[in-house]
Amino acid sequence: MQRSSRELSNRVDINVHREPNRLRRTAWWLASWAGVGSLLWLSLQHLQGEHQIYQAGDVTMSHRLFENECWRCHTTWAPLQRLISLSDDAHSIDNKKCLTCHRIGEHHDNQIPAHRDISCAACHQEHEGAEMLTKPSSRHCIACHIDLKTIHGPSEVFAKQVTRFDQLEGHPDFLLKALTKDATTAPLPHAKHGANRAIENFQRPGDDAPHWQDRGRIRFNHAAHLKAEYDANGKLIHGLIGKDRKFTDLSRSCEVCHEPDHEGRFLKPISFESHCRECHPLLFDHERFPGQAVPHQTPDIVRGFLTETYTLREFGSRKVEGGTPNDSPSRPLPGHRDFQRLSKDQAKVVLDEVTKAEQLAQQHRHSQFGYEATGGCRYCHEVKSVASKSATAIADWKIEPSNIPSRWLVHSQFHHKPHRLLSCTACHAGVAQSKNTGDVLIPSIDICRACHSQQPAEWLAGLKSDAGDKSASPKSPPIESLKDLLSTVNRGARTSCIECHDYHDPTKEKWNGPFAP
Repeated sequence: MQRSSRELSNRVDINVHREPNRLRRTAWWLASWAGVGSLLWLSLQHLQGEHQIYQAGDVTMSHRLFENECWRCHTTWAPLQRLISLSDDAHSIDNKKCLTCHRIGEHHDNQIPAHRDISCAACHQEHEGAEMLTKPSSRHCIACHIDLKTIHGPSEVFAKQVTRFDQLEGHPDFLLKALTKDATTAPLPHAKHGANRAIENFQRPGDDAPHWQDRGRIRFNHAAHLKAEYDANGKLIHGLIGKDRKFTDLSRSCEVCHEPDHEGRFLKPISFESHCRECHPLLFDHERFPGQAVPHQTPDIVRGFLTETYTLREFGSRKVEGGTPNDSPSRPLPGHRDFQRLSKDQAKVVLDEVTKAEQLAQQHRHSQFGYEATGGCRYCHEVKSVASKSATAIADWKIEPSNIPSRWLVHSQFHHKPHRLLSCTACHAGVAQSKNTGDVLIPSIDICRACHSQQPAEWLAGLKSDAGDKSASPKSPPIESLKDLLSTVNRGARTSCIECHDYHDPTKEKWNGPFAP
């Protein structure tokens, strides 16, 4: 029999909402007693002289000298203001307190918000561990760089949107790598961008058309210097002649030329005297001056050196008027006029010998001198003729500046020492095959993301293993590819902005005056 709606409604107690809810009442009483208990415990601790519960965490090591002098940093009490306003912009530290000791430099004059309007405590948060003070969170950087604007409008120098490093859309590729890969799709660098210090759009002798490449005007072939052959027993049978006059495999000894500085951060500049002179001496007259080379200096200094060399030889090989042959002529004292002079015929002979020696020193190859002299000035440099007012004082030729970049990624910071776990070719791929000076051999951002990513395994599929490359150093651990390193890694290296970028400009820091008021 089917029941009516009236009969069904009689089964419901219409006063159920007036009855107490035991679960809700129990939760309310527990919360109330927890609050009362916390207040009683705080009061008891205060009466017993225990005030640590009211204090923030420990200060960083650099600030522990005055950790009990809170007034040195704090000017107001901001927690209540921060709680009421529900904003993190309220701080109890005035920037003037920070500037008492830290005379830091501003970043960009056209930034928004202006440097003076940014609170130091907004990024450098004390009492939260040492890392938080020196390495602020990336969210402070992204707050502006998610839509980068200046007082003149959108930024024309840097990327207008950066959100995170380990995503394709979150951070653009390094501009100089993007231009050398495909200049048609990459944005052209602004005149103030640091990429202009490393690469340039020009046509090198032998190029089909102008393109973005290393702006260095010196000729160098990595493949020729890194070529090596081994026999079946693993013995080196062909390589570069080293200082010990034996075959040396430079492909496994990158540090022979690329020496780290005292900090291990950057690499020292290549020096002709230290790295090139042994195999490429600038010989000029191997018969009369065996093994002697012209200085690796400007053409004027080279001409002066040759003029002095052949002048002294002329004095030593010919009779001077009123005297006998002088085999070891001495230089006259400064200020004295009683020095010997060359005759017109002798001066002409010296000039001819200097001119001939300059031409020999400039030759592209010195095969007549043997293997130890495989090149002169033109072997590496571009030599051009110029008009000379004096044939004896100023050289009539010049060397094009080498323009070798001292820094490649000038808007970032890098430290080689923490990366010594990897071989050089794990990041600088293609070095052993590079034959053109214009090749830009720094790693792309994809190589960096292989390690600096929350999920490095996502990048492994796109990487090519270079484990078969013999250009790794034998002194390095056997990790010659990023795949070998990350095959068992689930989490990568840190990806925060501060790992590669600085906000404050260190060149504008001021160190004059006392540190304390």
